[in-house]
Amino acid sequence: MIEHDLFDALQDVTQNVYALMMPEDAVLPSITYQVVYDGANQATNGNFTSRDVRFQVDVFAKSYWEAKTLKDEVVAKVVSLGGGSISAQDLYEDEIKLHRQLIDFKIKRS
Repeated sequence: MIEHDLFDALQDVTQNVYALMMPEDAVLPSITYQVVYDGANQATNGNFTSRDVRFQVDVFAKSYWEAKTLKDEVVAKVVSLGGGSISAQDLYEDEIKLHRQLIDFKIKRS
């Protein structure tokens, strides 16, 4: 399953990996992930030919450079899973005083 593969890959970056949201008592750095889109491509004969899944992964860290370094590690893991259309964005969460890297990508599976 694509989600399990992604979860395992993210745990190679940090053991603090959570689906959807980070708990208040999370140890930093932490990563959250979520499925943004899950669609199956259907051939003309009715059989599914592939599955496109778009994910969002967020890296949270106390420092900007730690967040950027972990983002690079996440991107490398995503590429190793066959991910593409990868984009990232620098963010700062003022309420919780953490740097955040938002990473968006697609993985296509047959």
